[in-house]
Amino acid sequence: MQPDIAAFRAFVDRIRRRLTWLSAAEGAAAGLLVALIVAVVRGSSASGARQSVVVGAVLAIVGVVVRVIAARDRRTRVVALVEARAPQCRNLLVTASEMQSSHSIKESVASTIYARAAAMTRSLDPASLFPARNALAALAASVALWTFGVTRVAAGKTVLPARGEAASVATIDGVDVVVVPPAYVGRQAKAAHDPARVDALAGSRLRLTIRARASRIVVETLHSRDTLTPSSNAFTTELVADADGYVALEPSTASGQAGTRRLIGLSVSPDEPPKVRITAPGKDVVFADGHHTIDLAIDASDDIGLASLKVRYTKVSGSGERFTFSEGDVPVQITRTSDRAWTARAHWPLDALALDAGDMVVYRAIATDHRPGATPSESDSYIAEILAPGGNAAPGFSLDPEQERYAVSQQMVILKTERLAAKKASMTAEAYSAEAQDIGGEQRKVRAEFVFMMGGELADAPDPNGDINNLNEEKEAEGEDDLLAGRSANQGRVALLRAIRAMSRASTALTNVDLETALTHERAALKQLESAFSRSRILLRALTERERLDLSRRMSGALTDAARATRPTPGPELDSRVLALRRTLASIAELAGEQKFDATASGRASTLAEAVLRIDASSKPLQEVASTLNGAASAIARSRTDEAHAKLDQAATEIAAVLKGDVLAAPATAGALDPRRMNGALTDALRNQSGGGSR
Repeated sequence: MQPDIAAFRAFVDRIRRRLTWLSAAEGAAAGLLVALIVAVVRGSSASGARQSVVVGAVLAIVGVVVRVIAARDRRTRVVALVEARAPQCRNLLVTASEMQSSHSIKESVASTIYARAAAMTRSLDPASLFPARNALAALAASVALWTFGVTRVAAGKTVLPARGEAASVATIDGVDVVVVPPAYVGRQAKAAHDPARVDALAGSRLRLTIRARASRIVVETLHSRDTLTPSSNAFTTELVADADGYVALEPSTASGQAGTRRLIGLSVSPDEPPKVRITAPGKDVVFADGHHTIDLAIDASDDIGLASLKVRYTKVSGSGERFTFSEGDVPVQITRTSDRAWTARAHWPLDALALDAGDMVVYRAIATDHRPGATPSESDSYIAEILAPGGNAAPGFSLDPEQERYAVSQQMVILKTERLAAKKASMTAEAYSAEAQDIGGEQRKVRAEFVFMMGGELADAPDPNGDINNLNEEKEAEGEDDLLAGRSANQGRVALLRAIRAMSRASTALTNVDLETALTHERAALKQLESAFSRSRILLRALTERERLDLSRRMSGALTDAARATRPTPGPELDSRVLALRRTLASIAELAGEQKFDATASGRASTLAEAVLRIDASSKPLQEVASTLNGAASAIARSRTDEAHAKLDQAATEIAAVLKGDVLAAPATAGALDPRRMNGALTDALRNQSGGGSR
């Protein structure tokens, strides 16, 4: 092949390749623009970013193939395109191209034409003839727009900016909810897009990101209501999940026109307290002396995770009001089967407690979880008692189920008051006041026991602070029986009255959170109780006089005064839950009866869903009803009439099932008395006739 012919053909191939990749760039730009339109139409979704990347790549490839195939005719007319862009060629390149398929031209003429064509192509620049700036600019612009759209979708936002005040109707495009569990749980946050219901642990935080074409959004729960304004084309808020309920979102325009409400159900699971029990010995025990050993076995569990497990004991020594109390821990060996299940064993020798005859030890297991401020869980308390000589264990011994778990006495009230005074620096004022008032309540319980034992305080009782020898004889004469028995002048009774008075003053001081004054009166009451119950005192209780019938009034009075006692008939108690469910069922039936829904139908269905949750947000059947009504509201908003009617019918059926379980069955209708009498008489007659015939 001649060099001139090879140079001409190489030039034509270069132009053809340039036209091919320029067509490919134009096709890729067109494909990415189509992918951007698809992203705009689809909006954001949970996997929107990944789908947009795949769609963009596929459409770009399709655009390249289509554009290259469409430009095939363009590449066959390369020489004509060059001649059009370079007029100085004067059809020289076209002639050289046509000569390749012609064999009737002399070789000398052909050589001359090819030589001139080769010289002409050396003076032409393909980049100048077919510039790439337009194709590259289109490709760069489409790539930038497509990248922007994918980034917006990945961020969970719509590709188009929110129209806000420009929108004629406020709408919610999407809601993203992130549930952040409490820090002590150690769990990862969970995200959900447009959820119908959110499940969360008590104390979790709900972070809501709402994308809407609105000027503001009202966020309503069972106990709060807040108004949000947009920030960076989105509305954000944070809520605390503390109880079952819902989150209602209502968008509105700048003019105040409300859009369709969005309802999200909320199910909150409480953090259950730990469960702990003593499995061995698991009963009260009695020993002859304190030189014994108790083998303890404890099981503990928690729904999330245990934090601690220990065994506490209280040693009780003394008798009467001379009790002494001491506390301590039993060393235990813990086996952690898992974070939520522990077992413990202990070999507990009682020698270290130096128990004497009549003493006892009250012990219980205590478990805690990681929840801050949670009250520890305690097992049942058991007793290890050292039997006193000639005594028997009290089989019916019962313990106070409140905090300390042992019998409350005046000595125990003093001990609790001293403990509270020592803890004052580490407590808040509210907690300190509440615990002081609780001790005041226990002081009143102790006082009431002694008042009951005395048969009640008497108004004519002697002044405990006065001279016992200076009695009011007139008052004493009225109570001749007491005077003869010497009860009013009994020193033990006077000491007991003084103790009761001191307990009253101590209770008042505890109510006023004056622990120093309360301790003074409490100790004074204890001193008087010890004096009243000493061996040298005899405490006698006054008995009430038994009522007697007045026989002189029997069979007297007018007979016409005798009448049947009549009492007003109480009206039936109305169940507010049943009434609310019936009203909601009637509203659902009214909405379902509409053949064509108006503009307010969607909002009415959403309001009915809220009303159902307000009745009982923790009821699983009512949660299902609310979810069904919420689906009906969405179907109405999308103009799916048949689906909406089906959802409303389903909700009505579900509420009817709940009502059936709440309402008592109607009593069976009893037959009239006369037909039953006739049936009985006929039966007797037939029986007699049958009997007579047999005889």
